[in-house]
Amino acid sequence: MIALCGNNPEKGIKYCHTWNIVRIGGSYYHLDATFDNSLGKCSFTGDDIRYDYFNLDDRAIFRDHEPLIAPAPACTDSDHFYYREKKLSFTKSEDVYKRALQAAKKGRALTFHWRGGYLTRAVLDELLDLIDRAGKEKEKKARVSLNWPQSVIRLRYVPAQDSASFVVEDANEGEQYSPSEK
Repeated sequence: MIALCGNNPEKGIKYCHTWNIVRIGGSYYHLDATFDNSLGKCSFTGDDIRYDYFNLDDRAIFRDHEPLIAPAPACTDSDHFYYREKKLSFTKSEDVYKRALQAAKKGRALTFHWRGGYLTRAVLDELLDLIDRAGKEKEKKARVSLNWPQSVIRLRYVPAQDSASFVVEDANEGEQYSPSEK
């Protein structure tokens, strides 16, 4: 089924947007491949496929989507959210540290979802410190991108002589910007 939301000129949203609603095992989920396709375009993450908008419930999708303008079934279940299914949805900061350490060791990117409470600035700072600590143990620096509304963090470690970076990605327009401070 196709979901349709309206524009919102006050927020700078000029156009209507559509995405899919899928049914899995009798439950409905939002799946927005367009928003996922607009993520990961910053120079250090490459063109890896993202799944930040695969199988979201209503609460999650409407963090950064406008309300629907046509009727659609309620999406109330979050059990099949992509990162949860792949065991990449963490509730403990220790799990973030362990997986970041593995990523630094193996030289692979790590994309994960934070569901250990609200992703506040303080929680983000704690997670970034753990990511930094894991990199230092392997003599590497982290390059991190964040999809704030969906609490999804992507990181890739680079050699220590390279520069670390932090980017907040806006999936709606695919724009990226670096905040003035971490």
